[in-house]
This record gives sequence, structure tokens and C-alpha cells, in this order.
Amino acid sequence: MKAPDVKYFEHIPVEPNRNLILARLGYRKGITAISEKDNMFIDAAVKRALLLCNARGAFCRSKINKRSANKVVLENGIELISEKLSAFLYHSSEVVFMSSTLGREISDTITGAMNNGNASSGLVFDAVASQVVDTALDWMMSFINKTIKIKGKALTKRRFSPGYGDLNLYHQKVIYDILDLKRIDISITEKFMLEPEKSVIAIAGIEVSYE
Repeated sequence: MKAPDVKYFEHIPVEPNRNLILARLGYRKGITAISEKDNMFIDAAVKRALLLCNARGAFCRSKINKRSANKVVLENGIELISEKLSAFLYHSSEVVFMSSTLGREISDTITGAMNNGNASSGLVFDAVASQVVDTALDWMMSFINKTIKIKGKALTKRRFSPGYGDLNLYHQKVIYDILDLKRIDISITEKFMLEPEKSVIAIAGIEVSYE
């Protein structure tokens, strides 16, 4: 079986959108009012959380050999069983597996804040970390798009993750092994959950670009 060509990033520069962090906290523009005191508290907590996030990532590409209504078969023989994923990749000739993680320090800090009665800070830390780990995937997608654009290709606009729709969570272990995510200090439990908690896996497709 051909070994995957995995690219690793030891540091991903990310600047999460503050409005998206606020949206994760339940704030709605034009509806929710934030006092000056709350703004100062949020900004201080966001700043502290960002210092604790060490965004790292990995990705690789694999050609699609065969696709049916409920299955995608890759060049290395790996099968992804899902009707929704097969439909999602309908126009794709390749898949991209990607993962990002923020390390254990931010996850431990979130847990510590929650356990020590500092839920307000814990919620802000959690919102920041969730946004940063997603933004790291956005950064990798932008990086990949730049490399494939010259060949007239582009990534799908959206991503797909194990556990979403009918793509069973056990695919998380399949992709974990392909990307060899222990190299960026991610582990996986018997129930296919990633650790540290602020770690994600996603799938995108490579299509012909018409732009």
C-alpha cells in the first residue's frame, strides 16, 4: 500500500474573528447588548486564551478510485461508508484529510476554570479555542487551495467530519492512522474521541475550479 504523503505544520498562525467568538457565546449583533465591563472581561479572557493555544496541523491527499451511492473507495483501498459523504464528494477526484489541534494547555485551562467555579472565563476560553481550531483548518484549506489553483482545481467550500450525518465516528480512527496524528501529540480513545479535546478531523474534496 502506498504510504500517504502527509504534511505537518508545527505552528499555524491564526487570528480568530472576534464576532464569531461572540456568536459562540450566544451574542447576536443588533439583539444582544454587551456592557463596557463585559467587553473588557471578554477581551481579557480572549487574549489569555489565545496565549494558551498552540495551533498545529496535518493534511494529506488521496485519489478517489471508486464511488457508489453509499461508499467512497480511495486509491489505497480504504473505504469511507456514507451516503452523505459520497454525495458531498460527487464532483471530487481526490479527498483531503486534515486535522488541527491546540495542545493540552488550553484544554486543561478550560477544565480548570470550570472545576474551580470560574465558569464565565471557562466559557470564553472554550469559545476561543473552538474558533481557533476551526480557523486553523481554514488556514490549511487556504494553503492547499493556493497549491492546487495553478492546476485549475479547488477545494470544496465546506468540510465534512466523522460523526456528522451518516459518517460513523469510527472513520475518525481511520483518518487518525492515515495522518499519523500522534506526531502532533493527538491521541484517540477506544470510542474514537480525540485528545486533547480541542482537536478536530475533517474531510474536503478536490474539484475542477470554474473560477
